[in-house]
Amino acid sequence: MQSKIRDAALELGYTDARPASGHPFDVWQRRLQSTPLGQLLSFEHDPSKISGWPLGEITIWAAVSPVPSITDWPEDCGEFGGFYVVQQQRRERRVAWEDAAAALGYEVMRGAVLPERAAAIRAGLGVQGLNGLLISPDIGSFANITVMLVRAAPPPDARGSEYDVPPGCRGCKRCIKACPTGAISENGLNAVMCLRHYMNRLKDMPKEDYPKMGRRIMGCESCQLVCPDNADIKPEQPSDEMKDCMKLERLLEKPDIERLMKHYTGLDENCLKSQAALAAANMNRRDLLPLVEALTDSQDEMLLRTARWAAERLR
Repeated sequence: MQSKIRDAALELGYTDARPASGHPFDVWQRRLQSTPLGQLLSFEHDPSKISGWPLGEITIWAAVSPVPSITDWPEDCGEFGGFYVVQQQRRERRVAWEDAAAALGYEVMRGAVLPERAAAIRAGLGVQGLNGLLISPDIGSFANITVMLVRAAPPPDARGSEYDVPPGCRGCKRCIKACPTGAISENGLNAVMCLRHYMNRLKDMPKEDYPKMGRRIMGCESCQLVCPDNADIKPEQPSDEMKDCMKLERLLEKPDIERLMKHYTGLDENCLKSQAALAAANMNRRDLLPLVEALTDSQDEMLLRTARWAAERLR
């Protein structure tokens, strides 16, 4: 019967979906707690605590779908990673999958927050790369992961916690060389140093790393673009709507949050302006100096700091 849950996932556009047991992700939690990032993340690693269901009555379903990189942004635009462009679509598809499982008669824990990569690895959907991302044999690391908790005994082929220490990627180390901030080493990813980590926490970012942001507004794909497991994945082109939203001039003056929210939720205007100011400076867009200078008296600490740095660079 549970195979129909997988069928529903495939009908919704997921590349693959597989079950896993509901054991706690103890190994992953210990790893996380041993890193600086462990102080920042507080989501639960035990499906039983999230759902209140007995361990023997929990099946974790994990599904993956491809999200290729978006390239060839025009010179007057900032860059937005493909993963973030489809965030709203991803949420809608997750709800549709949960609806499908419920229609089959299963009790579903909606919106359960679990370590998605760990769940996907336990389910056998891929391995962990040095860059900390899931690498799927079919779609590389440009993948979206969706996790769903269903109240039902795991099927006989469901993998358990014994698979939580997975083999890694091929270890070519290209991502180590490509990382702008040196966040990746042979020991894996130091997520606190990752540019993506700083994008919503620019106030914590060392000023010497500002030039490394390039013209990124959301997302950094440097490590993925050099990964041999992504060699056959064709990038996509930004839509006309996204090009218009991501023009630096627009982002510095008044970001079109309403249109951007069609794709990605949780955007903050001051954060977008801060990143746009850095992008303008890093691209040496002296024509945008008046717009950047207009932000240098902001009451927002992050925007004030980045705008003043960018204005000084542009002058």
